[in-house]
Amino acid sequence: MSKTPSYSEALQRLEAIVAELERGGTDLEATVKMFEEGSELLRTCQAHLDEAEGQLKRLRLADAEAELEEPQP
Repeated sequence: MSKTPSYSEALQRLEAIVAELERGGTDLEATVKMFEEGSELLRTCQAHLDEAEGQLKRLRLADAEAELEEPQP
């Protein structure tokens, strides 16, 4: 089983795939394989972003709860 790449690793590979596809000259089979890999990398990046967003929401909620618990002068 391969390890899931970090956001930065996935994004870097995705950018390389896009650049290669934009250059053209790749046969259909290789293009389809790169597209499939790119689609998986895009899902990986989105999962990392969703997780980061969830962490930020939890932190903001924790900050708001702490603010409510502080005694008011």
